[in-house]
Amino acid sequence: MNKSILLIALIAFTAYANAQCATNAQGNVGSCMCNQGYYGTNAENGGNCNQCPSGTTTAAPSLSAGGNTNASADLSVCNQCQANLYMTASAAAASNGNAATAAQCSTCPTGTGNNGVQNQGDVSQCNICQANYYQTAAAVAASNGVAAAAVTCQSCPSGSTSAAGVAQQASDCQSNQTTSSKLLLAQLSILMLAIFA
Repeated sequence: MNKSILLIALIAFTAYANAQCATNAQGNVGSCMCNQGYYGTNAENGGNCNQCPSGTTTAAPSLSAGGNTNASADLSVCNQCQANLYMTASAAAASNGNAATAAQCSTCPTGTGNNGVQNQGDVSQCNICQANYYQTAAAVAASNGVAAAAVTCQSCPSGSTSAAGVAQQASDCQSNQTTSSKLLLAQLSILMLAIFA
């Protein structure tokens, strides 16, 4: 009798030890959550975490109501835009026979970007310059007949670089040491050829 209880306990322990979260989920068994950018009603082994549509993501993983992992989680929890995209339409929960929808996100103009957005807006959400660009004019939100505009960015001068969101003028672009060194070496080589020719 004791052997059968021990065997049942061993089988139960083995099953528990081998249990795991679903693909694209994290956490401990009994409290698995879909990863950020995924949503589902069951993130435990055998459950399913669905990826948000391209360009959209979720808030941090959560089991709470409105979170990306709970009994009512649907496409509407994909309610944020990823970095360098702006939101043209908010996510909407299913209602009155209409299916749930994710946020609608559009790509920022070349050279511009952001750190991701959580609310509907316009192209003025593209309010920082990308790496290797500097800012020449700030972003403008639409208001009173004024059209929205993204931040205006120019490429850094040749041979210089900048980090994203840092350069406010051309002089903020830092000299690229590798390019400068190669240019100096090329000039020195030409000079040596001219001397010994």
